[in-house]
Amino acid sequence: MRCLTKDTVLNILIYQGSAIAANKAANLAQVQRISHSASLLGADAVVFPELFTTGYNLGAQLRSLAEPLQGDSFHQLADMARRYQLSIIIGLPETDAGKLYNSAIVIDKQGQLAGHHRKVFLFGNQEKQLFTAGTRFQTFELCGHTCGLSICYDIEFPESTRTLAQQGAKLLFNPTANMTPYYQVPNTLARARALENGLTVVYANLCGQEGDLHYTGQSALIAPDGTDIARAGNDPCLLMADVSAYLQQDSGRRWSTQLQDLKEWQQHG
Repeated sequence: MRCLTKDTVLNILIYQGSAIAANKAANLAQVQRISHSASLLGADAVVFPELFTTGYNLGAQLRSLAEPLQGDSFHQLADMARRYQLSIIIGLPETDAGKLYNSAIVIDKQGQLAGHHRKVFLFGNQEKQLFTAGTRFQTFELCGHTCGLSICYDIEFPESTRTLAQQGAKLLFNPTANMTPYYQVPNTLARARALENGLTVVYANLCGQEGDLHYTGQSALIAPDGTDIARAGNDPCLLMADVSAYLQQDSGRRWSTQLQDLKEWQQHG
């Protein structure tokens, strides 16, 4: 039985693909197929893009598709996590007290909710009119590793990842729905967040077309020195790598001189 533990192999698999608009049953069936494949490939965790259970570009229709945090979709995902003995990280629309949130969850291999994030930085007028913004960035433990969770546009703000790094995160999961023409986000900003904080970034994007949006793809696992461990192109794919070597306690010091100098400045400034 696999477990995400320190000093062991930690294989993370990203699914880069398209969701079927407004069809939760079909998207959950796809999650199950990919999770089964991930398990056969030896993955410990599988990561899906932003709002993958429903599709992203649906406007007000998301209100009728949203569920409470631990609604029916959660229970189906939890069953998959237990069955395939891996963690599932995925974006979904959440409703709570009459408010709609763009959320992401982490379900561990026991089928328990390990992490939960509501998108803080909402992108564009449509998101701001539709969703209520989250208010915080918080870490969670996944079998001995301190991790962070953010969603898409959150990663474009240095403060978001720095907040998680200051809480001890060594691994950041970022389900996203990044669209053209914003190729600088996966290729520049996601790499910068890894380098300036000495942590590993898991950037899981959509690809293809959904309505009038064209997604950039370019999903990646990014090392703490800002270089790619693995990088997708523009087409559907599975992307997997072992990130265990990058999660050591001193990784920030090894990868970035700025982090050590910043720490000294904070202590003596």
